[in-house]
Amino acid sequence: MGGGGGGGRYVRPWSSSEQQKIDLAQERERQRLQGSVNSLLNDLLARFNSRDTDATKNKLEELSNILGEKIEIDQILFGGSVAKHTEVDGVSDIDALVVLDRSDLRGKSPEEMLNFFYNALNANIPRIKVDTISQGRLAVTVKYKDGTEIQLLPALRSENTIAIAGSGGKSWNDINPRAFQRELTEANNKMNQSLVPSIKLFKSINSALPKQKQLTGYHIETMAVDAVKNYDGPKLPRALLSHLLGHAAERVLRPIQDKTGQARTVDAYLGKADSLERRNVSQTLLAMKRRLESATTVAQWRTVFEE
Repeated sequence: MGGGGGGGRYVRPWSSSEQQKIDLAQERERQRLQGSVNSLLNDLLARFNSRDTDATKNKLEELSNILGEKIEIDQILFGGSVAKHTEVDGVSDIDALVVLDRSDLRGKSPEEMLNFFYNALNANIPRIKVDTISQGRLAVTVKYKDGTEIQLLPALRSENTIAIAGSGGKSWNDINPRAFQRELTEANNKMNQSLVPSIKLFKSINSALPKQKQLTGYHIETMAVDAVKNYDGPKLPRALLSHLLGHAAERVLRPIQDKTGQARTVDAYLGKADSLERRNVSQTLLAMKRRLESATTVAQWRTVFEE
């Protein structure tokens, strides 16, 4: 009567032709998902690029024309995301560095320069298009009636240097405002113009994170440039985004020097190396990278940007 131990049901192995069909179907599905994800990223980038940067630049030119005769503006250098073309609508600030060339301001404190600049703006800007002009610790913000806000950081030219107020607003820092911009441009060219779009996508993910885990735009840009120094993978936004997230998860644990000279580091807000804040951000970035890499549907990709 026998016992038929083992009793498992026999499963016939796939024939070579059947396995080929399975492999082909899996490859087609992988390509379909990849194409759908690429379409999603293109749609997101088109949305990010919808900000009217020409209108913003026109406003800055208007300000320069209005104030140039009054306060001897040496030049306006786009700062922040406008100059580096990494702006994401609603995420990055629009900044401009206004370099003043006035001998009567030399020897004055940063506070005195800022007060002078604010008073000049307040007295000379026509209010037809402007809603408010407000003075902060380091900069002046002009808010237009169409909702545009432009943050103007005054700087003082002294011989061959440009100086701005230090982070505390009390002392001067000599800066090189073009240094990082050149470095980012070179890195973007090296990545076949795909680094800047990848940074925009990174910033979008960052903006959806809890406030205490968000990074500044300049911090993200600095880590992105660092990430591609020895990168030899696909030079496409989808692949670069995953690489940037992984690199940033490791690099964020240590402070990064500010090459513009504006401050000692770009990420002092996260504290010292391996701080709790840095570890929390690192874990979050790594989790984002893993979510994207394990996503099997476009909807799963979309939730990473829209949470």
